[in-house]
Amino acid sequence: MPDETTPSTLPTSAAPVSPAAPRAPKLEMLLSAAATTFATRGYSGTSMRDIAHDSGISLSGIYYYTRGKSSLLYEIQSRTIDALLASAAQALSRVTVPTEQLLQFVENHVSYSNDHPAFVRVLSHETAPDGSDERRDAVELKRHEYVKVLRDILDRVRTEFEAPVSTQFAADMLFAMMSGPRQWGVSDTELNVGIASRLIYDLFVHGFTGGSPATRAP
Repeated sequence: MPDETTPSTLPTSAAPVSPAAPRAPKLEMLLSAAATTFATRGYSGTSMRDIAHDSGISLSGIYYYTRGKSSLLYEIQSRTIDALLASAAQALSRVTVPTEQLLQFVENHVSYSNDHPAFVRVLSHETAPDGSDERRDAVELKRHEYVKVLRDILDRVRTEFEAPVSTQFAADMLFAMMSGPRQWGVSDTELNVGIASRLIYDLFVHGFTGGSPATRAP
């Protein structure tokens, strides 16, 4: 078993820090390694020993910061959705036109997903059947809050353009589009966040064959 000073063997991005959470470098390292392990192996396929190995922190060191695997999962998910909510609010504060708000939301989500792919994948795909309902419910409330931000924007766009598709379905499809290239792992081009966000926006708003897109694919 590696000791607590052994460097991580997995590439990790910095753990999201929720607005109210203080920075603790070893905790951030633990959350980053755990997110990468969950994203790679799945929650059910991950053991605490796997996380200890991948983080370079001993089991006793891990239990100093968390009660167990489900607590780690929900801490990762809670911090991720807090960071998405905060960054979306900041991005949306710069614009008032509904279509511009939609573009800002898309670009913020794609940018965050590109910077923290493991965290977003864990938020989107993993759940803990052995986790406490309280932690799970808290994450779900935050997730619904984030979805509501997008649905409210789409409602404002619908008012302007009389879109024929329901807001709920449109929001689900847009989340799928924003997650697609990285989640499926089949993209054969380097992701440029600005261009990708514009193209997702154009495809969503104008369709594949019609409309007047803001950006033409190269």
